[in-house]
Amino acid sequence: MKLTDYCVKVGELLRVIDTKHAKIVNQHYSPHNLTAPSINILLLLDKEGAMRVSDIGSALNMVDSNVSAICSRLENMNLIERFRTKEDQRVVKIQLSPEAEDKMKDILANVQEFQELFVKNSSQEELEAIVRGLSLLERLLDNVLKEKMK
Repeated sequence: MKLTDYCVKVGELLRVIDTKHAKIVNQHYSPHNLTAPSINILLLLDKEGAMRVSDIGSALNMVDSNVSAICSRLENMNLIERFRTKEDQRVVKIQLSPEAEDKMKDILANVQEFQELFVKNSSQEELEAIVRGLSLLERLLDNVLKEKMK
């Protein structure tokens, strides 16, 4: 296989993997009427406490406008609350609502169930190889980004 063919194959695999992963995740979390990004935001807020949209975006590698839109949906579902800090009224933070804090036990159990389902048919060696391969791919993509920035 030519080197450029590997690039095409990696792109194809990434698209297929992303599609399959999104389908599985969305099906799994549909009982909560939540998407994977929504779940990730709730899990982060549960772990870290109140955060600004930009901090959530940085932590989850998401664009701030997407975080804000997801937070608006979560707010409409009464799962998060926005508030201004007393120190600086310009700063808006987001935190779990009391309703979300009650639901987090179920959500965390659902996440645990998904993780167990994900690794059920894999060995530790296979999972380690996947992590190594994806880490290598991330480094290669970082190098491409650095080259493009020159």
